[in-house]
This record gives sequence, C-alpha cells and structure tokens, in this order.
Amino acid sequence: MAKLGTYSYPDIRFGDAVEIAARILGKFSGAVTVKGLAWELGMAENSGTLFAKIAALRDFGLVEGRGELRVSDLARRILNPATPEERREASIQAFQRVELLRALYERFEGEAADDTGLLEGLEEITKAPREEIVRRFTLIQKHLADAARAMKRAATQVEARVSASRSQPVAAAVVASGGVEAAADGTGLCLIAGEARLTAPLTLEYIDMAINLLRAMRVGLESGSKDGAVS
Repeated sequence: MAKLGTYSYPDIRFGDAVEIAARILGKFSGAVTVKGLAWELGMAENSGTLFAKIAALRDFGLVEGRGELRVSDLARRILNPATPEERREASIQAFQRVELLRALYERFEGEAADDTGLLEGLEEITKAPREEIVRRFTLIQKHLADAARAMKRAATQVEARVSASRSQPVAAAVVASGGVEAAADGTGLCLIAGEARLTAPLTLEYIDMAINLLRAMRVGLESGSKDGAVS
C-alpha cells in the first residue's frame, strides 16, 4: 500500500480494485490463493506490484483472508447489487474505509478541490513534506474524484434537475459530480444534445436519467414545432 505521512491509501484506483474482485468472484467462485491471483493477473507471486494490488483490495474492504483471498460481502454488494442504490451505498462504505480519503472528503465537503487547495489540504492533514505530496498527488487526486462520485448525493441532484428540465428542456444542464472525468477516461456517460448536457458515472440508473432527459427534450421540440406551425 502507498503511504503519505501516517496515512495509507490504495495503490490502485477503486474501479481497478473492483475489476480484480470481479475476476476472483467470476473465475474462482469468490476465493483464490495469492499464487492463483498472481497467475490470473500475469504477475510474479512475490512481486511488489501484486502485493500492492492485494493491499488495495484490502484497503477498500473487497477481500478478506491472507493465504486465501475471499471476496467480501461488501464487494459482492458492489458487484451484484439488488438495486443501484445498494451498489452506491456499498461503494461509499469502501471509500470510507480509507482514512485519508475520508478526511479529504470531509475537509472539502464532498466538492472537487482545485490543485492548490488539495495540496494545502494534504499538507495540513498528513503533515508530509511538500515534495512527497507532489510525488503522490496525481493518484490521490484521482482517488478523491472517485470518492466524490460515490459519496456525493448525485442521484438526487440529477433527478431533480432532470425533472426541472422537462419544463425547459433545451436549456437543461445536468452535471453529476465527477462525471466529466469519468466520461473522459471512458468509464462514464456523456450526453450532449443542444444545450443540454449530462455527464455521470455509467450505471443503469444514469442511463435511465439520460433517456428521461432525451424524452423531455423531444416533448419540448415537438411543442415548439406545433407552435411554429400554428403561427
């Protein structure tokens, strides 16, 4: 695991850790030895990179055990949730297990911090030297963005804005926290239609919201066409 000051944090991003947990669950029925996971990932059994990945899985609470790694109940609720809300809540629990991410999230009240603000926040929280913070900054920034996407009450905000957009569909602007980055790296949903914009994590819940937004825009355009025909 990576460390900054007295704080440890995962050496890989949450999505990558979940993907490994999914492979353990799918290919090994939820339990695998360290040697078996090394073979699955194409790594040497004693490699530092392998141990860093396993440590990240433990940091997020996705696996349990030592000699044999078992997919946790938390990971199962992320991978096979009964509802989208269950997956979101389980993801939040995973991030809250990482003390540094929890401290940063609370400091910035769930909002994305600019580079300067994040550097200052890391200095204040970890008491680590500036050069060490700069060296580890990029991964921590990505972790914080991932955590913000999971922890932010984005679903409620987007649903409210999509509902509001039905009265003014062309002027709608719906943005979920962290969605722009998610869309940019290929893991998110990005919809741009006229002046309406929806950027969000790629989940069934947000796909439904995108469909609702398009339907609302269609109604608005149809109404506009009829008004134009009458005049």
